Amino acid sequence: MRILKKIGKWFLILIGVFIAFILVVLLVIRINSSGEEEPFLDETGNVLPNSITTHEDKVINGAPQRVTIRGKDKNNPVLLIVHGGPEAPILPVIYKLTGVDLEDLFTVCYWDQRGSGLAYNDSIPDSSITLNHIVDDGLELSSHLKKTFKKDKIYIEGLSWGTAVAAYMVQKKPELYHAYIGSGLMANLSLSEELSYEFAMSEAQKYNDTVSINQLKQIGKPPYVSNSENTVTEAFEIERQIVMKYAPIKLDTNFNFIKSMFLDNGLTFSEKFTDMINSPEAYYPAAKILESTAIDMNLMRDIPELKVPVYILQGDNDHFTETSVAKVYFDSIIAPSKKWFLFENGTHGVQIEYPEKYRSIYINEILKN
Repeated sequence: MRILKKIGKWFLILIGVFIAFILVVLLVIRINSSGEEEPFLDETGNVLPNSITTHEDKVINGAPQRVTIRGKDKNNPVLLIVHGGPEAPILPVIYKLTGVDLEDLFTVCYWDQRGSGLAYNDSIPDSSITLNHIVDDGLELSSHLKKTFKKDKIYIEGLSWGTAVAAYMVQKKPELYHAYIGSGLMANLSLSEELSYEFAMSEAQKYNDTVSINQLKQIGKPPYVSNSENTVTEAFEIERQIVMKYAPIKLDTNFNFIKSMFLDNGLTFSEKFTDMINSPEAYYPAAKILESTAIDMNLMRDIPELKVPVYILQGDNDHFTETSVAKVYFDSIIAPSKKWFLFENGTHGVQIEYPEKYRSIYINEILKN
């Protein structure tokens, strides 16, 4: 009986220590959650005089959207990042932590599109979350950046879904942009999905992965349709999880990465936990709204020409936006100049997987033209 009491006592002590540890961690995170962007400092700890580090929930065409602007020198060119999804923004701190940081070369604008991310709220009607509205928002933001930083033109980079959004923006107002950069080019999602599904099924069969084979058979080949077990969005997620099993994005998720992300002062405590972790459905609400729009996106059909230089950065093992489809579009597009950069063993996140090569393309190719 004494032994049991001792075990029980130590068990309670361990629980108490664990709870105390969690409380200390949460306290440290809260202290480092001011919601103010981390400034750029010189060697003596002073803020770089011409730097900018700010974010605001800016109302664009009647809809609140998070706009984060960071750069070491406001005289640098301006780069607008158009995130993927639909409606899946990437936190600016992730670029810094993975070595992709371009904030020494550009004044970088990270834009959370309407219906997504940290600026989302229930006041935005679903009917207003459309491709046309997002494109017009992006053009309004581009004009604002051009005027604010006194630039003749800005650069624009689209990621995945954002490659299509950015392409429609450039097609509509090419005079705003120096160049179009696409990473993980979504040239024809319907065709790409067919090939992606074939890849997932082939790999699952090769490794006798009966669980994945059955899941793929259950959702059926694209175009996916809602059934008693899955919505279209859920079918996409199931297929993507299987693709990730056989062509995973090489993302560093070690302790230092996670620690740095949670200690980023640019986010408030609520944004780090309540919005992003506890309510992912609220954080990415427009994915379901825009799924039919995304599957119908076809740059081959809609945008045969762009009137600015075009740069495409693509992983040779990208099965989210199939590389073979992206290359067919690249070969066909008419542009003043165009360059194709293939990342060997790259998947759907080449800027994160190969940050040094990604930066070198900006330094040695894009900014020199």
